[in-house]
Amino acid sequence: LGWWKEAYGGLDRYDVRTKLWADMEGEGLVIKVEPHDQRVPRSQRGGEIIEPMVSTQWFVQMQGMADASLEAVKSGEVTIIPSRFEKM
Repeated sequence: LGWWKEAYGGLDRYDVRTKLWADMEGEGLVIKVEPHDQRVPRSQRGGEIIEPMVSTQWFVQMQGMADASLEAVKSGEVTIIPSRFEKM
């Protein structure tokens, strides 16, 4: 998964934020610190902070499916109604 797994893997998200900030300061990557107000989304029912969930991105190669679909329309196997949309 990467270098970050060894440094931050298994830690609570709040602990990761604190450790990551300290590591960035230690490496000289922090330019400045300013106070910043931000609306933090919270759960309506329990009031806990809603965190974005990072998921694996995936993509589908569409050319093969597009070619097969176009051939099905051209051969008459598939009929598009209204027919004016066949020309797209």
